Amino acid sequence: MSNYWKDSGLVKPLAERRRSRFWLFFPFLLLVALIGAYSAYWIYARAEIGLGVDKWVAEQRAAGAVVEYESREIGGYPFRFELDVTAPHYQPPNMASWEGERLQIVMQPWNWHHIIARAPGHSVLTDRLGIRHTFDLDRKSAGSLSWTDAGVHRAAIELNDASALIDGHIYTAKGFSLNLAPRPEAADDLLVALQWEALTLDASPVAAPWLGTDLQDSRLIAEVHNFYPAWVRSGGNPERLYDSLVEMGGGVELGQALLNWGPLKFGAKGTITIENGLANGSFGVRIDDPEGLKDALKATGNWTLQEQATVATLETASANGSFLMFTLKDNQVMVGTVVVGQLPGPAL
Repeated sequence: MSNYWKDSGLVKPLAERRRSRFWLFFPFLLLVALIGAYSAYWIYARAEIGLGVDKWVAEQRAAGAVVEYESREIGGYPFRFELDVTAPHYQPPNMASWEGERLQIVMQPWNWHHIIARAPGHSVLTDRLGIRHTFDLDRKSAGSLSWTDAGVHRAAIELNDASALIDGHIYTAKGFSLNLAPRPEAADDLLVALQWEALTLDASPVAAPWLGTDLQDSRLIAEVHNFYPAWVRSGGNPERLYDSLVEMGGGVELGQALLNWGPLKFGAKGTITIENGLANGSFGVRIDDPEGLKDALKATGNWTLQEQATVATLETASANGSFLMFTLKDNQVMVGTVVVGQLPGPAL
C-alpha cells in the first residue's frame, strides 16, 4: 500500500504553495495599482485645470472683460473632467454680454483636444445695442469643439429641445444640429451640415403667409470655398460675408438642401464659383407635393397668374425626381438663354 504522506506529487512544499497563491492574486493587485495611478493622474489633472481656469479669468479681467460667477467646482471622476459654474456672467470688452443659470464644460481624461459645453436653463444675451435676447435649453442640448495642433477640427451645436426670444420673436426647435469643419484638403474652406426635426415661428412671414409657422424635418449640406479669409475680411459680420466672398473670390457647393415648410416641399443643389467679382455656375430647384402647395396658395388668396405659372413650371421640371436648372453667367441668372435675374456685385 502506498505512503501518501511521502508522495511528493501529492504534498507540495509550503513555499511553492505560497508562490501559486501569489499568481492568483496578481491580477487583482495589478488592477488596484492601475486604479491608484489613474486616480493620482486625475487629481493632478484636475488641479492643473483649476489653475488654467484661474489664469484665464485673470487674463480676461486684466483685458477689461467682465467674468463673474457664484460658485465653481471640478468633478466628474472617473470618466471625465466637468467644470460646473453657477450663475456665470461674461462680457468681453465692447462686446455682447452673456448671463446664464449654469455652465458645464466637459472633457475626457484621455482626449485634451475636445470639449463639450452645456448651458441648461435660462440665459440672456445682451447685444452691443443693449437689446436682450433670451434662450432656454434642456439638459441634453450642448455645443462641442475639437481641435488639433493645426487648428479647429470641428465645431457643433446640438439642441434637443430649445426656445428663444430674438429681436422680439419667439422660436422653438427640436432636434436641431449644426456642424462646421474646415475641409481636410483645403483649410480655408468650410463644410456645413445643418438639420432640424422641427422649428416653430411665432408668426407666418408677411410676404408669404401661406407658409405658416411650422417647419418640418429639413437639412442643408454645403461647402463654402475660401470661407475663413472672407470671414476675417467681413469682421465676423454675417451680413458682410457675401460681399467679402465677391471681393476675395470663393464659391459654394450645395450638395443637398431640403426645406419642408408647411405646404412647401423644396429641394435644391448646385455649384457657384466667384472670381473677379463675378459668379458663374449652375443650380437646380424642385418641389414635391405640388397639389398641397396649390391648395395653400389658393386658401390664402395668393393664387395669381404669377404663382400659377411658377408652380406649373416647377411641377413639370420636378417630375421623375428632376430639377429646374438655372445657369449663372457673370452674375446673370438664366434659364436656358433667358435672363431671369441678376446677382449683386461687390458693395460700394
